[in-house]
Amino acid sequence: MNRGLYISATSMIANQRRLEAISNNLSNVNTTGFKKDVVLTESFPEVLLSKINDRPDFRGQRENEIEYETNGNVHRARTNEGYFMVRTPNGISYVKDIRFIVDDEGYLKTFYKNEQDEYKTDGENYILDRNHNPIQGGGNIEGLLEEIVFRPSPRVVGTMNAGAKVKKVVTDFTQGDLLDTGGTFDLALRGSGFFKVQGEDGETYYTRDGSFTVNSMGQLTTSEGYLVMGTGGPIIINGNDVEITKDGQVFVDGNMVANLDIVDLDNKEFLRKIGDNFYRMAEDVEAEEIPFDGELIQGFLENSNVDSINEMVEMISLLRNFETCQKAIRVQDEMMEKSANEIGRV
Repeated sequence: MNRGLYISATSMIANQRRLEAISNNLSNVNTTGFKKDVVLTESFPEVLLSKINDRPDFRGQRENEIEYETNGNVHRARTNEGYFMVRTPNGISYVKDIRFIVDDEGYLKTFYKNEQDEYKTDGENYILDRNHNPIQGGGNIEGLLEEIVFRPSPRVVGTMNAGAKVKKVVTDFTQGDLLDTGGTFDLALRGSGFFKVQGEDGETYYTRDGSFTVNSMGQLTTSEGYLVMGTGGPIIINGNDVEITKDGQVFVDGNMVANLDIVDLDNKEFLRKIGDNFYRMAEDVEAEEIPFDGELIQGFLENSNVDSINEMVEMISLLRNFETCQKAIRVQDEMMEKSANEIGRV
């Protein structure tokens, strides 16, 4: 019963975090260039469940036969006679089924895919050998997996976990719809990329919000006053007729004065929101800037990529799940009360 309480409680905590993300998405449905957040959840590690006061099952041990298959870079294996061990931030998890790739250093790790459909392993989990060390692949992967299958004590009857938790919050950088404003300094990016701006502290930030303006010194800035950067530094607008081409060249009264510094990022999964529609790289991570491969459109702004209907449907589903977990906790609490007050009398 206690395990049921933990599972219900952790599910409520995870759902609360997802509700917070959805609420933030809905509150920014009309924010220019806003990118929605998605909360990813996972179960806690699977721990071994053993018999206590029972005789262990000493049936004959069979060889470590596994089912193994590959699909491109993805490897998948399953065992019925033991467990694979996976190192997670919360401890070692014992699982029957694993999916992994071999990373750049040769380690077997779980993975995810980024927007470019590329396999990424940062922050993911290692597959371990029987001595709890990360293993490196190469050559006969199937044979290697057969060797690392962990065979627990005969008293072990299975595994269990303590519920679900939030793994991480990721930002969905998919393109939003473009809105025709006709504004001279309203700029939208079609394709994956970011404007580079400079904050008051001199630090570089990235944004998709192209609702720019010109300050009293003729500098092109964001609505918050951050300097919009060109390839040669801040952009000075000194004239009346301003034209900005699809590749970011800025012409004032027919003369080219600057080129907008627009870049894409090969590691945008490390971008972190800091408020006001700005992003910066995570601590100790260098931005891997690559050329912008899209086009810039003057007189347009990019709308938020939040679909309010889908977000509302998801919110309703989460609220129902939250209520179900509440009821489960109440039922288990009543069962524990009866166990303490009534069974004890017998």
